[in-house]
Amino acid sequence: MRGEKSCSVAIEAGIATGPAIPMEPTQTDGLASVLSRAHYDAPQFRYMIPDERARLRLLPALFSIAIRACQVHGEVQTTHKGDGGALWIGPRAQLTIGHLMRTEFPSLRFQWEWASLRRCINIGLQLDKVHERLIKGPHWRLLAVALEPSKPKKNAGELLEPVLSRADSDSLPCYVETFHEGDLAFYKRHGFRIGGGGNIPRGGPDFWAMIRAPQAASLK
Repeated sequence: MRGEKSCSVAIEAGIATGPAIPMEPTQTDGLASVLSRAHYDAPQFRYMIPDERARLRLLPALFSIAIRACQVHGEVQTTHKGDGGALWIGPRAQLTIGHLMRTEFPSLRFQWEWASLRRCINIGLQLDKVHERLIKGPHWRLLAVALEPSKPKKNAGELLEPVLSRADSDSLPCYVETFHEGDLAFYKRHGFRIGGGGNIPRGGPDFWAMIRAPQAASLK
């Protein structure tokens, strides 16, 4: 299928299509497909859906749910060509990953095996537990960022820049989890620092939780 490096490549691949822009609703399916290809080999999705063919088939529906939720409760940035995107939950939203699963995932129950849904819920509960412990008050939460895996390696910060700039202007922190140690350097370049982490119980992968404090314009 795809190589083990695709998760890392997805987050560091180049953007040759100009600054990030808000996603149009008509781009949802296309962006879900891009995110699915980019994150196909990510540790959390290999854990949730071990079967490669099932993962290839089921991830687009999972990302479509995440995209729609972020459009309602936050913001989705994409490239002009729609070949990459960043999914954010906004600072005034009460949405958690666990709540998203409880409200949206019943629509997947006829497509997913119960074991995969259970592992997915297991991840969501653990991430929310760490998130609640590490950060309080309004903040932006990054759910996913990626570009088409075929893109050349380069800085993917343009996808993050609109929300990071807004967070700085509003003096708000940002938060993200990553399951890939190779992505830590990328986030650190954009001001994130490791705040904690953990392991998904019952055989799941390790993860890191990162927080970006609001930055003064003179220091950026």
